[in-house]
Amino acid sequence: MELTVLEAAEGPLRVVLAGRLDASGADRVEADFASRIASGRGDVIVDLAGVDFIGSLGIRLLISAARQTIRRRRRLVVCGARPAVAEVFATSGLDDLIPVLPDAEAALAHLRA
Repeated sequence: MELTVLEAAEGPLRVVLAGRLDASGADRVEADFASRIASGRGDVIVDLAGVDFIGSLGIRLLISAARQTIRRRRRLVVCGARPAVAEVFATSGLDDLIPVLPDAEAALAHLRA
């Protein structure tokens, strides 16, 4: 699991994840992911285009991040989820808590609306 952060002077923090967001992958990025979310100033886009699997610990990671942003009056959205990952969001009801958008452009538009 790889984590890349793209932070512009203005606009949301964009966290790009790639690999398997399973127990091992979530453990590998959890501290850095949580730290980046906590230290950010604005809304957050989590780009999952490079994630081909998400397990229960990956779901927990995203729920924790969403709750953290809500407490700080910020928003978190997910974009680029592959069909298998998007199905997990829909099946688990996670898409009720975290908006799932098709791509980064749609995520930006959603946050600007």
